[in-house]
Amino acid sequence: MDELIGFVSSNDKRDRIMGILGHHGTLDRKLIAKRARMIPLTTGKILEELQEKGLVEEKEGLFSLTLIGTEVENKMKGLR
Repeated sequence: MDELIGFVSSNDKRDRIMGILGHHGTLDRKLIAKRARMIPLTTGKILEELQEKGLVEEKEGLFSLTLIGTEVENKMKGLR
């Protein structure tokens, strides 16, 4: 768990996307990019990284936190 927290907290953009998904639930890539104030290409790369770590999942073009992602996000809230 500490490794995943370190992975997220070491990059402001990862942290921002995790926070957005934690707050808003399920969103599409375009809306995540808009809320995070990032270009869609960057958002897509970060979502892929988060998926590879098992923190985010995609279903039919919609992204949400996994159970592990939710745990990490809840712990991150206490660090912000």
